[in-house]
Amino acid sequence: MVTNRYLEEKDIPLLTESLKNDEFHQGTTAEFFQEKDTVCSVYEDEEGPVLFLRGQVIDYYNHLKIIRLDIQYLNNKDAKRNMRVMLEGFPELELKAKENGFQGFFFISNVPLLRKFCVKRLGFQEMNDDVLYKIIDEDVNAYLHKN
Repeated sequence: MVTNRYLEEKDIPLLTESLKNDEFHQGTTAEFFQEKDTVCSVYEDEEGPVLFLRGQVIDYYNHLKIIRLDIQYLNNKDAKRNMRVMLEGFPELELKAKENGFQGFFFISNVPLLRKFCVKRLGFQEMNDDVLYKIIDEDVNAYLHKN
C-alpha cells in the first residue's frame, strides 16, 4: 500500500544522500525541496520511503493554477517500485489538486524513460524536449482541445 506524508526533519539525511547519488540531480540540494512556498511529500510503500515529491504553485498567465512537480527517487534503478508508487500515488495527488482548485501539473525532465512512463501511464503530454504537462480540469481540457 502506498502512503504519503509531508517531509519531516528526520527525512533530510535520506533526501540528501539520494540527491548526492543521483546522476540526474547533481547540484540539487535538500534545501530545494524545502524552499518557501513549496510543499514536499514523502511517498512510501511497505518497505519504506520511495520518492520525494516537491510541489510549487505556478500562476500561469493569471488564468491557470498549475503545480510544478519535482521528483526525487531514492533509487533510480528500482524502476518497478518507483513506477508502482507513482501509479498508486498520483491519482490521489490529482484528486487533492482538483479539490483545491488546481487545473494541472507540469514538470521538467530530460530522462527518456521517466518521460515515456509519464506520458503512457499517467496521461501527461509533451510540451517540448524537457517539459511535460497534464491538465486535470475538464473545462480547461475541453477548451484547449476545441481550439
